[in-house]
Amino acid sequence: MAPSSDRRAQRNRSRDPTWIPRPRNAFIIFRCNYTRKHAARNSQELDEQSLTQTLSRRAGEAWKKLPTPEKDKYKRLADREREEHARLYPHYRFRP
Repeated sequence: MAPSSDRRAQRNRSRDPTWIPRPRNAFIIFRCNYTRKHAARNSQELDEQSLTQTLSRRAGEAWKKLPTPEKDKYKRLADREREEHARLYPHYRFRP
């Protein structure tokens, strides 16, 4: 599938009222927290796209350096979110 088709399919999915998003994994939860904490500090320096790219890169680097006990905290949060997602959407199956 061409990149433009991927974007179009993604946009259509988000408009589909029956579409169910995937539960977030441990890294995505960490990244959301990381960007929330650091976005305000860097928002004056960069445009929105550059800010998103920079924060994503830094979040990935921070995740790699994060000690295992800290990563485990995010893994537990992801497990809880996955369980809640399964409870809300018992027939959900990931279909890329």
